[in-house]
Amino acid sequence: MSKAEVLGRLVACGFDIVDLKNINGSLYFVAKKIKEPAYDLNPSYGPLFKMRRIGKNGKIIQVYKFRTMHPYSEYLQDYIIRTNGYQDIGKPADDFRITTWGKFLRKYWLDELPQLINVARGEMKLVGIRPVSNRFLNEFPEDIKALRLKQKPGCVPAYVSLLKQSVDGFIEAETIYLKEKVKHPYTTDIKYFYKALFNILSNKIRSA
Repeated sequence: MSKAEVLGRLVACGFDIVDLKNINGSLYFVAKKIKEPAYDLNPSYGPLFKMRRIGKNGKIIQVYKFRTMHPYSEYLQDYIIRTNGYQDIGKPADDFRITTWGKFLRKYWLDELPQLINVARGEMKLVGIRPVSNRFLNEFPEDIKALRLKQKPGCVPAYVSLLKQSVDGFIEAETIYLKEKVKHPYTTDIKYFYKALFNILSNKIRSA
């Protein structure tokens, strides 16, 4: 098993990772039991992965993506952020959960394509707010959080259009987008789609 899966299984079983060291090629860890196990007994190992995200009106939706991380990686998000913080582009730093092929898929945005399944199911739209976890949702101010919950998440998030690729940038971009969406509900998404397309094709913005 990968390092990510070993630690992810521990956290899924209710343990907190207290310390972690690699000594002479062997991985040593100290873990403390803090809660009862709460995990899916049928984890996905296939190429298609479903992430629990916040949808419109706070409904939990399963967002489809091509797998870019080792199994059980979703349980390590809090640990990775608590330990390593964020990169400049707003992604968790030193993220050992990402596989070699996952880095390739992310570089060219290919991992996002299965979100079209969510669009077909009416859970998402082409352009909109970024589908986020409950943990990341809590980073937003209360007024912006309230606006977010009135909208469906989008495959193409606002930060791609506005070139604001950091944690603070995500929040700023979505604040601008949401306020503009209220004023111009029918044209905002079209405008943001073409701006995002231009930024991606001209390599002004890159995925993780």
